[in-house]
Amino acid sequence: MIWRKNHETEKDMNVSRKNFLDGSLALFAAAWAGGGRSCAIASSSSDDSYSVSILGDTHFDAAPSSLYHGKWVPRHQNDWRDRQGEFKRNQDMWATRLPRLIAAAARTRRPDTAYLFQMGDLIQGDCSDLETHLRFFKDAQTACSKGFGDLPFLTVCGNHDIRGGGDKAFDAYILPIAAKAIGKPVTSANFLFNHGPDAFVFVDFMRPDAAKIDAMLDASEGARHTFFVLHSPIAPYDGWGAYWFLFGKPADAERRRALFSRLLRRRAIVLCGHIHRTQIRRWVRPEGELVEFSANSVWRPQEDTPKVLFDTPARFGEYVKAHPARMDEDHDGCLQKRTVPELLALVEEYRPGLVEYRQMQSAGHYMLRVCGARVAIDFYACDSLVPSETYHLV
Repeated sequence: MIWRKNHETEKDMNVSRKNFLDGSLALFAAAWAGGGRSCAIASSSSDDSYSVSILGDTHFDAAPSSLYHGKWVPRHQNDWRDRQGEFKRNQDMWATRLPRLIAAAARTRRPDTAYLFQMGDLIQGDCSDLETHLRFFKDAQTACSKGFGDLPFLTVCGNHDIRGGGDKAFDAYILPIAAKAIGKPVTSANFLFNHGPDAFVFVDFMRPDAAKIDAMLDASEGARHTFFVLHSPIAPYDGWGAYWFLFGKPADAERRRALFSRLLRRRAIVLCGHIHRTQIRRWVRPEGELVEFSANSVWRPQEDTPKVLFDTPARFGEYVKAHPARMDEDHDGCLQKRTVPELLALVEEYRPGLVEYRQMQSAGHYMLRVCGARVAIDFYACDSLVPSETYHLV
């Protein structure tokens, strides 16, 4: 369920940022005051009620490109040319907009905020040497934590984080930070911790360990809420890399189906990023219910005005049908190409039980709020200090 401004037609969906914020804030205020749907702000974090600040993909980078990419060795002849657009996007974003977004996120930290989550692609990657990659992670983590004080920082492994040989750097720099945040050893980017009665299962999308994922779900059986946290979605998404999701390769078909079914039975809450969209999807099937929320903090000029792209389950798959040429890409060398009929069949596999689907071109910061049996996420567009929309997950 979403507290938001209702749009009468699709033409009304692309609204000015001011009107979007004003309209959504009015509904949020009414919901906060009248429905008993939200916890009052607590004086401190507790097992029963707490919050988590969330940043989506951040793609930290800085000019000049030689600062982090000077020793990068491209895999293909055209990679350096093709990467220039990404480098410029990220450098412009971090020179202007992202510091404002992070400052706003820090200012909306609540007294009961227990963690700062970043949903992967913390950095741009493309380094090729360990020393630079380590410095890249340190600078990015420092920038994203600015203003949050000593709030425990946790991130997941994204494709950009280890692109250009960064897997050793990620483990060397990020895993000790994770261990400090949760108060116990962390030996891989697949790890489990509990906050009170709730379980947080962190999964390495790029290097998933199926046996360990099963073991973590076994160990956390009976948790009040199970948060499944990773960079990618857990099902194909309606975008330019539809099959780029956890266990999305054809050889992993049975594995992804088994995991999806298990998360349904657990009534899990999936938190992810990757798609550079704010998105919610909810499936209700005979075996259970599953909700997935995607966060995005890649703030380009086009995200100044939030734009609803899809707002009904019936529209799931429209992008794949309309852009077949983009579905034949091999992203970061980790995917197997598929034909358009194969992709459409994959999308249709996840249509049954899809009861909620909303995808928005927007960037911002987020606040996960847990209050007993209820869980919600507040979305703050761009550098807003007031919630633009609230998504009730449970």
